[in-house]
Amino acid sequence: MTSSTLNRRHLIIALGAAGLARPAQACEFFSSHLRIWHPWTRATRVDADSARLFMRFDEVQTTDRLIGIKTPLAGGARLAGPGAPSDAQDLSLLIPAGEMLTLAEDGLHIELLDLKQPLQIGRSYPMHLHFESAEPVKAMFNVDFAGLR
Repeated sequence: MTSSTLNRRHLIIALGAAGLARPAQACEFFSSHLRIWHPWTRATRVDADSARLFMRFDEVQTTDRLIGIKTPLAGGARLAGPGAPSDAQDLSLLIPAGEMLTLAEDGLHIELLDLKQPLQIGRSYPMHLHFESAEPVKAMFNVDFAGLR
């Protein structure tokens, strides 16, 4: 075989192997043992002081707990919705191994508190998710829909 034939074969094998690897999507973020999929919220009014944040946790290899979210857009975050403690002041969300946990509009969700500015549709904003065991995850949340009236 010639050198160029070998080079082409190696290129074809490399491209084939690259196709097998799952590419990261723009709306997924990873810790060492779980995936955070599509963090999003709705646009807020100019005078809003809070916003609901939704996302899904899956591919959970080890049980962990989300204990904080930091973003320059809010003064804090807490767990809210059905199943959240009524007096919850801190964020403490158990994420069980082997399960998928979805934070949704009609269920358990995170409430961003003390908004510093309105959240505008079509924008993405930075946040850091802090876990009990895993390292902090730098992520972005999207403003996907107009706010509810």
